[in-house]
Order: sequence, then C-alpha cells, then structure tokens
Amino acid sequence: MNPVALTGASGFLGSHIAEALLSGGLRAVVRSPGKVAQLQARGAEVAEADLSDPAALTRAFVGARAVVANAALGSYLGDMQDFVRANVEGTENTLRAAAAAGVPTVVLISSTGVYRTRLRQILGEDTERYGSKPWRSWSDLTTDWRYSLTKHLAEERAWTLAKELGLGLTVLRPGPIYGSRDSRWTARFLRAFGRRLVFAPTIGVPMVHAGDVAKAVVAAVARPRLAGRAFNLAGPPTSIVTILRTLTQIRGRGPIIVPIPLPIWVAYDTQAAHSHLDFRNRPLEEGLREVLEGGG
Repeated sequence: MNPVALTGASGFLGSHIAEALLSGGLRAVVRSPGKVAQLQARGAEVAEADLSDPAALTRAFVGARAVVANAALGSYLGDMQDFVRANVEGTENTLRAAAAAGVPTVVLISSTGVYRTRLRQILGEDTERYGSKPWRSWSDLTTDWRYSLTKHLAEERAWTLAKELGLGLTVLRPGPIYGSRDSRWTARFLRAFGRRLVFAPTIGVPMVHAGDVAKAVVAAVARPRLAGRAFNLAGPPTSIVTILRTLTQIRGRGPIIVPIPLPIWVAYDTQAAHSHLDFRNRPLEEGLREVLEGGG
C-alpha cells in the first residue's frame, strides 16, 4: 500500500499522528530528518522538505495515497510575516505540491481557533469565522490572534485551491490539544502541579488529547468520501482546577489548589466527527496517565 505523507511529523501533534499512521504506511515529511530517526527505524519512509519549497514538497509527495497537511507555526512562535509564510503560504504550497505529485486526497489540520469564540455556547462547524482581527475576542485569552487569523486564511485558501486543483480536501479543527511531548498546554499543567500552592481559574476549556486527534486523522484518510467537509475535534469544557485535581488523584499527591471562580466556558459540537470519523474523547484521567507515562 502506498504511504500517507505527513508534514510536521517531528512536532508534538505530528508525532502522535505519525504513530497512528505508521502501521498503514507512513512517509514523514520534515525539515530535519534526524528528528524522526526513530520513525525511520520502525519502517517509516522519510523525505526532507520545507513548506517554503514547493519542488521539494512535490518530490516528497510522489507516490503517496494522501497528504496530511499538519505542519504549521503555533501561537507566539514568530511575527506576522512568519505566520503568513508558514500557515498561509505553506498551506498553499502543500496543496499545489499534492496536486503536482498526483495525490488525490489532502487532510488539513486546522483549528477551532478559526472561529469567533462565543462563550457559554456550543459552536458548530458553521460558526462565524475569525476573519480579520477583532478589537476584542475571547479567542485571544488562549490563542495568539495571528495564529487564529492565519489558520482562518489558510483554510479559505485551501478550500479554493482544492476546487481549482481537483483535490479531495477534508479539514479537521482540533480544540486546545494536550498529551505527551507537548511543550505548551501540557507543560503548563505539569509546572503548576509542581508548585505547593496554585491559584487556578474555573473557566472551561475544550481540551482534546493528541492521540484522539490522530485517530480522527486516520479515519479521514481512510474515508475520502468525506472530502468537502470540516469536523470539530474537541473535548468537554474542562478547567485547570479539574486537571490539577485529576493529576493529584493519579499521583496521590499535589499542590494546594485554590479555585478562582470564572463561570464561563467554551464548547464545540463534535457530533459530525463522532458520526463520520468515529471520534471519541478519552476520559481525562486516561489522557493524563498517557502524559505521565510518556514523560510529559
């Protein structure tokens, strides 16, 4: 069976997607092949390419049965030009390269950050998009506005290009992701857990485990008939208080947790992903055990 080409395979989410795709044939497309030596040792193909190099991407994609466009620049990791270059132009280069390589299917990893967040509502895939930067957005509390904006623009460009180029495009929109090997959300939880006293807000955040996103990716690749659709991937609103208390239960010890009452939450409708991608959000305790067993 021809492999699935995965961009960003050496990153946090990419490493979980790579694990899920490995048994069915994986080609890890990365800037630094040395970072995926373990995947190569386990049978993965490795191709070197950068999002800014369409020719290299095309060579990397030749012979693949699908491309998972996962590589992107995350929140607070650059200036606006960096975000446009990686997230918007990089997405365009990826789709054009997939078409040039004769790959029929692309699964784009987007984000719930593309929506204009509304509190205390369940947001579906038809929710108003982020658009140009609003003066005030609840999204800005947790997500770099440049990331939200450029992921929105990347999606819009991807839909247009897929139609022009005759590509089957499925878009997945994960909420805030946690799991082992995460240097952002998960690392914050573990740092807080290491203190003696923690003041934690009760705001509900729709965390999703990277492994659950990865399973949805495998399903999307296997079901090209879903092309033309977008799917939310998120868990129920969960507070940092709940996360830290669950870690305490698992470890049998932990900090003194002082809740800061903020009775607000963000939630996403994931029924379409449940129905069409067999998406299931693992229990929080199970997800946090994976974090601890995976070394954080």
